[in-house]
Amino acid sequence: MKKKILSGLILLSLIFLLASHPNSALAQQEDVSERFVNIGLISISNLFTLPEKTNTIVFRIKNNASRTIKNIYGWVYMYDKGPGGKGKNFVLMNNPHKGGNIIRGNPHRPGTISEWSFPLVREPFIANQEIDYTLRVDSRSIFFANVEVGNKPTKEP
Repeated sequence: MKKKILSGLILLSLIFLLASHPNSALAQQEDVSERFVNIGLISISNLFTLPEKTNTIVFRIKNNASRTIKNIYGWVYMYDKGPGGKGKNFVLMNNPHKGGNIIRGNPHRPGTISEWSFPLVREPFIANQEIDYTLRVDSRSIFFANVEVGNKPTKEP
């Protein structure tokens, strides 16, 4: 009798553990087409957004480092999609000396995904299916916070 109750509790706790895990099947179904390209300290999503009201481009970036990211300086390129997925005619679209701004997910803690907005120099082409955008970031252009932000205090009942 005790073995049945114990095995039932273990099974129930495993079910709750799998259901609450962020890499569960339900969490992965939200956007199947999004891939993150790992470039060391960060991973950059292949998806981007071009807000209509501002002259910026927004990339989702995952922090692979063990420290909080304060600022990222990157190069945003526009390119023509060629045959076989290869790009041609790369054009620099931003001033790489102006860093990105965190618009969602501030501060960018280790292991989290935040949205970074990069200002563009010229108006982006939104409706053209033959044009794509990419972000290039060097590991030396990622700057970390001098002081790590503590975790939010949990409320005890």
